[in-house]
Amino acid sequence: MAIRNVALVGANGNLGGPILDALIASKAFIITVLQRASSGSNPTSDPSVRVVSVDNDMTYESLLDGLQGQDACIASFPLRDTSQHLRLADAAAAAGVKRFIPADYGSCDSSSKRAQELVPLFLNKVRVRERLQEHAARTPSFTWTSLVAGHFFDWGLKENFLHFDLKAKTVDILDDGTHRSSTSTLVRIAHAVVKVLTDEQVGRNKTLFIQSFCVSQLDVLASLEKTTGEKWRVNWLKSNDFIRENKAKADAGERAAIEHLVWALGVVDGDWEKKDGFAMEALGLQNEDLDEAVKSVVSKIP
Repeated sequence: MAIRNVALVGANGNLGGPILDALIASKAFIITVLQRASSGSNPTSDPSVRVVSVDNDMTYESLLDGLQGQDACIASFPLRDTSQHLRLADAAAAAGVKRFIPADYGSCDSSSKRAQELVPLFLNKVRVRERLQEHAARTPSFTWTSLVAGHFFDWGLKENFLHFDLKAKTVDILDDGTHRSSTSTLVRIAHAVVKVLTDEQVGRNKTLFIQSFCVSQLDVLASLEKTTGEKWRVNWLKSNDFIRENKAKADAGERAAIEHLVWALGVVDGDWEKKDGFAMEALGLQNEDLDEAVKSVVSKIP
């Protein structure tokens, strides 16, 4: 099942850009980017990458046409409209795609009952995964791999999604700060995608858990204080209280509360090293250096 022709959907996104760069750098694939007709931006200046327009509604027919001749399909756009992701899966299977990588990258294990109960997004991710399993059962040549990477470390640190405010030098820490959780840089995820596509057996019809490192909030705080040369102010929070309060706000329609729930779940229930599907060795990946990752982010803050 050699994979040569690869279609990427969502190349202009925060994760899609690094995935596209990694695919190009590998020199192993003929790359096609599928993007909505209304998109006015070119995801790359590399002339070897073909850009194919699909209609703005991402209809099944348009996706089916765009995926003709593709060996693999990577979804790297947010799972806001589940129906789009389900149609993409259906079209990929019908087009003869051999490997599908869904948008299941972070921040939590979507199969977790607790995650599903607190954040509906994770139930939707499971719906997509179940659709892929159905296609794989009917068509053995169709396979899928979910890569679960924990919180996006560099993006999350820069955007304060991880509750480390780089400008104010303040941090929210849950409980005693010693919960260990797996987190990944965008480049780490992109390299894992390439690994999955270059080895036909690794990740075949499986969920793989990856990381750049598995660290506690106190570990990250120590690295940030060392890098910035300043003492940070800590806001200590009890995780159960924080989750309960933000669940109530989320149920009332507050979007920010949903993001807070995702963050908290990733902190308290995100240690991939305990998972049966922990796949660093299988993918030939080594942990990255926390201090170097922190320095890289901090150096880009104006």
